[in-house]
Amino acid sequence: MYALCQRVGHNAYMPRTPTFVPGLRKVDLPEARQAIPALHAYLRQCVLDGTLTPGTKLSQVALADQLGVSRTPLREVLRMLQEEGLVEIEPNQRTRVAGLDPQELDDVYASRILLETLALSMTLDDFTSAHQREAKALLTAMRKAARSGDFALWFESHGHFHRLITAGAGASLRRQLTVFADRTIRYIRIYQLSEPTSWQSAGDIEHAAILEALVARDDRSALSRLAHHLARTAERVLTDCAPDYKINAVPHALELVERRNRRS
Repeated sequence: MYALCQRVGHNAYMPRTPTFVPGLRKVDLPEARQAIPALHAYLRQCVLDGTLTPGTKLSQVALADQLGVSRTPLREVLRMLQEEGLVEIEPNQRTRVAGLDPQELDDVYASRILLETLALSMTLDDFTSAHQREAKALLTAMRKAARSGDFALWFESHGHFHRLITAGAGASLRRQLTVFADRTIRYIRIYQLSEPTSWQSAGDIEHAAILEALVARDDRSALSRLAHHLARTAERVLTDCAPDYKINAVPHALELVERRNRRS
């Protein structure tokens, strides 16, 4: 497991990868104006879901041929992915999928703890019985997806659950939360692959506990349970991927939420 996501210095573990990248398919692009967004969405998803593993070397010539696209939109898409931190382009134009960075994961989850609890606090008063039923249905969908190994459905239902319990926040805050959640998908995917039979167990209990607090109108408990759920996920993934890394930002964020809870 550790060998899968080991990171040395700034460079991730980089497996030897053939020019042909397994798992990629030819892309049927729409008309020219939509070609770049469509190609970007496809390659971005391939990075996030692990089809393109950390450290995979990407030859623009070979990649364009394998995807069935021209190099011009591909160069623009790789630049976009570089801005998102998902690929690294060296001065000699060699491109590789960005490595897994424990510092980034620590920071991202700390940010999620602070911002997602803020968004939940803005949602509490308007979390209706209809929202409760929808959340319960999403938990059921996550359980079924986990049992069947349908990771795409699990991520879709999981993301919907978190968006539902933070829906009272403003659009700008919700967009930030989406970006942070997207940045954690690669890490959670590794966790799923390392624990194929049990990775969902703790999260399932925690999601249910959050919903239980929301149904009971126990605001403090709902906020605390969400914060601890995010912290536990970060700690588990970091322990697997970077056992020598000392987690720093997440405990500070968790303490801030608990301190705020005690004062309220």
